[in-house]
Order: sequence, then C-alpha cells, then structure tokens
Amino acid sequence: MRRRSSPSPSNVSSGNEGYDDGNTADGGTQGTGGNYEQMVKKLVRLALASEYSRQPIRRSDITAKVMAPNTGRQFKHIFEQANDHLRSTFGCEMTELPQKEKVTISQKRAAQRTQTQNTLSSSSKSYILTSTIPASLRTPTILPPPAVPTSASESAYVGLYTFILALIYISPGQSIPESRLEKQLKRMNADNYVLSGEKTEKVLKKMEKEGYILKVRERDGGGEETVDYMVGPRGKAEVGEKGVAGLIRKVWGKLGPERVDLERRLVRSLGDGVELKGGRKGTEEREEGEEQTQTDDEEEGEAEEDQEEGRGTGRRRTSRGAPTSPARRTSGRRGRNALVEDEADGEDDVDEEEEEEEDAESEDE
Repeated sequence: MRRRSSPSPSNVSSGNEGYDDGNTADGGTQGTGGNYEQMVKKLVRLALASEYSRQPIRRSDITAKVMAPNTGRQFKHIFEQANDHLRSTFGCEMTELPQKEKVTISQKRAAQRTQTQNTLSSSSKSYILTSTIPASLRTPTILPPPAVPTSASESAYVGLYTFILALIYISPGQSIPESRLEKQLKRMNADNYVLSGEKTEKVLKKMEKEGYILKVRERDGGGEETVDYMVGPRGKAEVGEKGVAGLIRKVWGKLGPERVDLERRLVRSLGDGVELKGGRKGTEEREEGEEQTQTDDEEEGEAEEDQEEGRGTGRRRTSRGAPTSPARRTSGRRGRNALVEDEADGEDDVDEEEEEEEDAESEDE
C-alpha cells in the first residue's frame, strides 16, 4: 500500500494558482497574482474612455479587457473600488443604465419567445458615468462643456438633446410623433441644420446611436408606418425628469402664483419624482392672498350696504316694483357707484321741486 505524499508548498501554490477567493491575511482583497490594483486602474481607464465617446460601459467589455482569468468573483469588489477612485478624483461614478423598453408588438413577442421559466434579470449590465458634484456647483464656470471638438459645438449638442428630451417627456405617454417633433424643431430654426452646421437628421441619428432617444417604427392595421420618438436609456440616466424640470424652470423664470401652477403641471407631467420647488410655500401664500382678497370684498360690500340703507327713500322706491335702472344691472363696484349717483340725483330733483313749490306759494301770498 502506497502512502500518499503530502503536497509541498510549491505544489500548493501552483495548484491554487487559478483560484483566489479575494481575501488576504490582513482582511483586504487582492486579485490573482497581485493584479487587483491593476484591474481597478484598468476599469477606471475603460470608464473614462467609454464616456469620452459616449459609449456604454458593458459588463462583457469589463470581463474581456479588465478582469484577469478566473477572477469573476472579484467583479463586485473591483467595481466598488473603481467607483471610489472615480468619485474622489473625477467627481463621477458608474451608474447602471435602465433596460430598453419593449414598445412595439414585435418587440414584445420576441421578448416572450426568449423568456424562460426563470424570472428575467432587470439588470442591463451596462453603465455610464454620471456626475456626483453637488447641484449648486454645476455651473459653466466650474463644469465647462468639453472642448472636443469645440466647446461651442458641444454646448449646442447638449442643449439640443436636452430640449428634445423635454419635448418627449412632457408629451402624452412620453412619446412624440415624428411630425410633431419636426414642427417644434422648425419653430426653433433647427429643422434642417443645428448651430454647429450639421444636418438635423444626422444629429438625430447620433442621439439615437448614443442612447439619448429611441426611434420606434410600427405599422398599424392599414399598413401605414408610424414613427415616434421616446426617451432612450442614456437620456433617462443622464438627464431624466429632474433635468427636464430644471430646464423648464430656467426658461420659465417667473415667480409667484404662476410659478406655483407651473410646479403643479411639472409634477402632473413628469411624476412625483420631480421635487416641488417652493410649491408648498407658494400654495400657502396664494391661499392667504385669496382669503385676504375675499375678506376685503366682504368688508367693502358691508360698507356699501350700510351706505345704501342710510338713503332709504331711493332704495325703497326701487324695491317696490319700480323699473330697475340700468345702473342696477351693472356688476361690481361701478354698478354700485352708478346707483349711488342716481340716488343723489333723485334727491336733488326732490329739493328743486320743494323750492319751486315754496316760490309759488310766496307769489300767491
């Protein structure tokens, strides 16, 4: 009977070379062969390079270009460390993109065919970089537009896709027909060319490729094709409802009761996720103003009624079946003032008749 020899330290090291549970003696994490930090740096570079070209950071690309062989179990740790470096150094982080919506009948049927008995994962396994800088510091002075190709062209492009996303978000069902979008672009003098000199059609295709918008084609029962635009995954993650609300508030610019109505419409169009800017305070101020106005009207009406009761002769004469004067048919304060003037004229006529009767009596004597 042969005795099995115990493995030497060198054999143990070589035998476990392809496996690493990610735990070190000091409780930290380390990749295979001490490449943990290298993989974190590679993921940071991949994220920056993908964002430069506005391409999503896909899980498959991370596995192929960043992860070392047999280190799949380290993905979560490497991803978190890379995000920490991005936040502390570049003021951004990797955010997962939402999945593309299945809107057409053919897309829904294809999704049902590929669906298995197991619950489908809601993860898109794609990411983009989003800013972590506070909103108060996101100014053009601190965060200027990229200088590639030029700052002017990038500013025009960002403004255009934000405007288009705002049109889609506030449209019924968050979907805008192609004809209506062309009409709105024509009003902005951007139906053929944009500020950078590119054709509008080419820019729309670029937005669709980068995931800001989705172009949905579908044929109805009569065979006619309808083309609609919807918000794409990148548009939801980078701009979203809050970005659209910020653009609308900036363009609106007014305060007071009209601003309160605007905030209510934004919540009704964009959903409860939009923060109501001054909505509660503005509503309270508006209600207080309405109550004060109602109180003033009531006090004014009581004063006028007291004034009219003091002149009871003309009031009783009018209320006992006499024809209503045109002044009484007048509404509001003008009608009341006119009515008071008519009563004053009637009293002057009575005084003149009494003086004439006194003169006639004196002449007879």
